[in-house]
Amino acid sequence: MAQEIDRSPKAWWDRLRRFWRARGEGARHESHGNAQADEAQLSEELKREAARAQRHGHDGALVLLELDPWARLQHQFGAECVAALDERLAQLARQQLRGGDWLLPLPRGVWAVYLPCTDPLGALDAADRLRHRVATLDYRWAGQPLPLSASLGLAHWQDWKREPQQGADQLLQQARQALAMARGAGCNCVRAYAVTPSGRSRYSGTRPA
Repeated sequence: MAQEIDRSPKAWWDRLRRFWRARGEGARHESHGNAQADEAQLSEELKREAARAQRHGHDGALVLLELDPWARLQHQFGAECVAALDERLAQLARQQLRGGDWLLPLPRGVWAVYLPCTDPLGALDAADRLRHRVATLDYRWAGQPLPLSASLGLAHWQDWKREPQQGADQLLQQARQALAMARGAGCNCVRAYAVTPSGRSRYSGTRPA
């Protein structure tokens, strides 16, 4: 006799989270092999997440993290310094993320972090934890301590009913606008695009350090 499938809400969410966890591991492995993803790859990843959000009606948020002194460090210390720093920051971010979250490094000291099943307040908490970890990172090059800070912009799914490509484009554009607001506020801060509580009960945030 075939085993009966548990169709309870808890079992459904457990299966979905296992899927996200496996999906996140794949994205992290791919980004480790390719030091810098281009925006076409990011768009494709977000398109898949948009389709998933539309299908299941779950929360999700995109965070763009930009290392504030990246251009200055590259000019002053060279490409080897910023390449080592990029890898260190990627490791730090992965330590803070949950199993289903994923990270893609983009050019010029920018990282895209996607947080599935995360409400706006949880995404703010996660982003601020990342900002704090960057600001307190003890990073040295040639024996010289290098103070670091990061600006972060986040956007939360606003409309699950959009066509996936439109939804992905909208989310990315909103996250870019939020990142620009963080830069305009003097850097070393988190800004969100039109964040309002979703009213859904979802797990959110990052693991504590």
